[in-house]
Amino acid sequence: MEFLKDLIVNLGTWLQDFVASTGLPQVWVRVIMMGIGGFALAFVPLVAVIFLIWAERKIVARMQDRIGPNNSGPYPGPWAIFQTFADAIKVLTKEDVIPAAADRWVFNVAPVVILTVAVLVWAVIPLGKDVFGADLNIGIFYILSLGSGGMVALLMAGWGSNNKYALLGALRAIAQLISYEIPQVLSVLVVVMVAGSFSMRSIVEAQTVPFLIAMPVTALLFFVASLAEVGRLPFDLVEAESEIVAGYFVEYSGIKFGQFCLSEFMNTLALSVITATLFLGGWRGPWVDDVPILGSLWLLLKACLVFFVFMWLRGTMPRLRIDQMLGFNWKFLVPVALVNICVVALVGKAVPLDADPWIRAGAFLAANVLLVLAVLGVLAAAGRQTRRRKEAWQAAQLEQLEQEASPA
Repeated sequence: MEFLKDLIVNLGTWLQDFVASTGLPQVWVRVIMMGIGGFALAFVPLVAVIFLIWAERKIVARMQDRIGPNNSGPYPGPWAIFQTFADAIKVLTKEDVIPAAADRWVFNVAPVVILTVAVLVWAVIPLGKDVFGADLNIGIFYILSLGSGGMVALLMAGWGSNNKYALLGALRAIAQLISYEIPQVLSVLVVVMVAGSFSMRSIVEAQTVPFLIAMPVTALLFFVASLAEVGRLPFDLVEAESEIVAGYFVEYSGIKFGQFCLSEFMNTLALSVITATLFLGGWRGPWVDDVPILGSLWLLLKACLVFFVFMWLRGTMPRLRIDQMLGFNWKFLVPVALVNICVVALVGKAVPLDADPWIRAGAFLAANVLLVLAVLGVLAAAGRQTRRRKEAWQAAQLEQLEQEASPA
């Protein structure tokens, strides 16, 4: 492993010396090296998405017993492994159509903005032990702030298309993203409170006990909100074909349409890695101290597990209505997230910071169990109250019918 590390370091040193030998000022040398590093960092998710699309097709086909993706024969390639490459070539070579009444600048810039935001997220994610683009002290805040850029891109796409279906799709998508961003941010705030830092690297190092074990309610809130943020089932109303055709990108074709699809899968992959980083310990795992490269493998394994759950839900759950989706957020997720942050704050204040990590984790877990029991009790009481009101209404209707049917 030391040989591999020395090879990477020596390659970077040689490349920097080569750029400096051209006579450029030192500032430009640093800019070029940062650009090369950024390209290398962005290249990983761009390539990974191709294989994840193939994997999702195969896995969802298994769940739904679909013949096509499972029995494609030897073409194209064994297990249809080259099908995604063929689709990518097809998208890249299709005609780029721009509506005559569209705002051309806004229409063309929107897919670039949304893809740029999807790539920039990876700058602060620790991909292994001492493997990261930038260790910002506000790393998770940086990731959350980029969500606003995605919302702007959606609004640009819907407005720039000059299409009523695209505009309605964009407004509905923004309403969904803004609504579910609230429980997501509150869940992240709980993690920051316990870890004591906004830095993604510090959050990973603080997880002697994975936060999924200590705070399962927080992890579940974050995961559900993340489903809505990336528009995955059952929250894929951003693209509801039966209602608004294809949503905000209905007028896009060719490479611009491909950019929207690529950014969606990149965001799903990024949220899988972020979930693994926040709640599953990130790159932490056995033998990482002895073999540092295993940290990246552990993170990959955890992220693939989270991504599998994303695919599992997509293959098994139906789509919600827009009123059900927003009602579920404002009437359930947000109140539970607010109560959860208060409970964790009280437990964190009661248990000393220098206590054994397993004792602190046990205290947080006990508080989460009590919170779940309280939520179930409130839901049961609300259900009984609703049932009584319905029975009273039915009894009143029956009595009224009997009075109307009785002779005068």
